[in-house]
Amino acid sequence: MSTGGTNAVCRAEALIVSALLAISMAACSYEDDIEGQLTAAGPKSRPAPSLPTKDREVLSAEATNFAELKKRLAAATGSVLIDDSGPADGPGVGFRKSATVKVSGAYRITAACVGIDGVQMLLDKDPGTGAEPISLTVDCSEVLSQVVELQAGYVGVSLIRNDPTGPWTGAVAGIKIAR
Repeated sequence: MSTGGTNAVCRAEALIVSALLAISMAACSYEDDIEGQLTAAGPKSRPAPSLPTKDREVLSAEATNFAELKKRLAAATGSVLIDDSGPADGPGVGFRKSATVKVSGAYRITAACVGIDGVQMLLDKDPGTGAEPISLTVDCSEVLSQVVELQAGYVGVSLIRNDPTGPWTGAVAGIKIAR
């Protein structure tokens, strides 16, 4: 049995894949000079500043803290509406997540933090329901567990930035809202 035709087909396929990759890589190029460019949104725009990188010690502490946070938030049971977490200190601090409450009723908030004394979170409710936002003070020595009534509509949660210019230590915080 001859494999000459199969090899030719494989080479042709490899050539086509290589060409497609080259074309897609070319599509990812960026212009260095953005000074003179105007966007439809308005005058000159610059790329967002990049955050400083975390050193290995901070990344290691953050990974350990995320593992502990996951254990603490595992206590949340039921159908999860929101589940989010993020760094709790430094310039990259915070998280923000929203969801739509489809069924009004009692929901359990489970919140925790690791590697810091405490954090503040804000639970925003749909303003159309007349509900006021709820401020959550989380003591990191324990897991916060609280039942709240949510009406059908928008709900969002965010970590409030205590000191966005402070140093990164690897501290983390997270929340689950479940029914």
